[in-house]
Amino acid sequence: MGAGSVGADLARTISRREDDVILVERDADTAGAVSEGLDCSLVVGSGVNPATLAKIGMGDCDLFAAVTDKDEINIIACQTAHALGARVKVARVRNEEYFQDHRLVLDGVDLAINPDHEAAHAIRKLLFQTEAAEVHEFAGGKVRVVGARVAPGSDVDGKTLAQLHHKLRERIALVITIVRGDETLIPNGETVIQADDLVFLAGPRTIVNKSLIHFRVPGRKLSKVMILGANAMGRELARDLQGTGVRVKLIDRNEEKCRLASDQLRGVLVLHGEGTDGSLLENEGVADMDGFVSVSQDDETNTMACLLASHHGARKTVCLVNRPDYVPLLPLLGVDSAISPRLSTSAFIARFVKRGAVISSESLGYSGSEILQLRVVDGCPWLGKPLSKLNFPDKAVIGAVLKQGRVLTPRGGTVLEVGDEVV
Repeated sequence: MGAGSVGADLARTISRREDDVILVERDADTAGAVSEGLDCSLVVGSGVNPATLAKIGMGDCDLFAAVTDKDEINIIACQTAHALGARVKVARVRNEEYFQDHRLVLDGVDLAINPDHEAAHAIRKLLFQTEAAEVHEFAGGKVRVVGARVAPGSDVDGKTLAQLHHKLRERIALVITIVRGDETLIPNGETVIQADDLVFLAGPRTIVNKSLIHFRVPGRKLSKVMILGANAMGRELARDLQGTGVRVKLIDRNEEKCRLASDQLRGVLVLHGEGTDGSLLENEGVADMDGFVSVSQDDETNTMACLLASHHGARKTVCLVNRPDYVPLLPLLGVDSAISPRLSTSAFIARFVKRGAVISSESLGYSGSEILQLRVVDGCPWLGKPLSKLNFPDKAVIGAVLKQGRVLTPRGGTVLEVGDEVV
C-alpha cells in the first residue's frame, strides 16, 4: 500500500520474481505516474478501507506491506489487513514513540521498519568495510557479496579475469557482476576490469574481505569518522561508532541540535557550523578522517559536503539521499557510496517474500539485478549434474554454494545435491 518511492520500488522488485503483486494507492495521479513502469495490478483506493482490502482478497495475501509516508495510516492499514486474514503484515513506522524496547507495541503488525534505522545500519556496514561500496550478506553472514570500486592503478585495473585467477588463484573471490556506467555485465575469463568499474565479488566472508585489497589502495582500520547532521540518525550513528572505539566528530548548523547531541553523546566532539564550509572541514582535520558521512535532511547539502570532504582528503564518503534517483548518479560525481532510506526499506521488506526454493533475496545495487539465495530440493533439474552441464540462463551466475554449512566457490565440476544452497 502506497505508490511512493518505497512502494513502487518494492512492487518492481517483487514482480520481477513472477509473484502476483497488487499496489494500492489512494491518489489517482500518483498511481497513473507509476503504472507504466510496473508489471503489477494497480488499485486506486484507500488501504485502510476494509471494503477495498476485502475486494483485493486479504485471505490469500502472503505479505501486506504498508509503506506510505504516514505512520498512523500504515499501522491502521496493517491492523485492517490482519483482521481480514493477511498472513504477514509489515508497516513503515518512523516515529520512535510507537516503539518500546525497539518493538512496536501495537497488535496486528508483524514487523515495523524504521527507514532511518535501516539507512544507519547500511552506513555502518559500509564504513567498517572500508574498501567496499556495497555489502550484502547471506546464510547468516557466511556468504558475502561485496561491490568494490576499482581504483586506477590497482592490482586488478586493466587485467582480464583469467589473468587474475591465474595469478591469485584461491586468494581472490569469484567476480560475479561488473557495473560499468549504466551497463551491468556478467563477466567471463576474457572480460577486462577497468578503473571505476563497480565489481561485485561473492564467496566466503574471509576470502571476499581479503580480495578487496586488490581493488583499492590497502586500507587501515576505521578509527576516525566525521558526521554532518546531528539529527536522530546522526546521533544514533555517532553513538554506535563511538561504542566500537571510533573517534567521532559531529557537525550541525542548528545550535539546539548541537546542544542536544552534546548532552547525549559524551566523548563525541560536537561542532556548531556549516558542513559545506570547506575551511571548517579542513581546520577540523577532514583529511585525517577514515570516513565522512552526511545525513542532513537536505540532499544537495549532503552531496556538496561529501564532495568537499573528498576534495580535502577524506578516505571514504557516504551520502544520504532521500531522492532514490540520485543514488546511481552520486558515484559518478565522486561520492564513494550513496544510501537511500526509502530504497533500503523496500530492499529489507523484499527479503520476506519467498517463492518456491527462494530463501532470501536482495537488490544488487541500483542496477536492476537481484541476488537470490536458493535451496536445492527434490525434483530440481540441477540435481546430480556438474554446473558446467546445466542449462543456466546467460544473464545469471552462481556465486557461491553451501554444502552442509560449508561455503564453496563454484567450479564447472561442482555437483549440487538435495539440501545444498546456492547464491
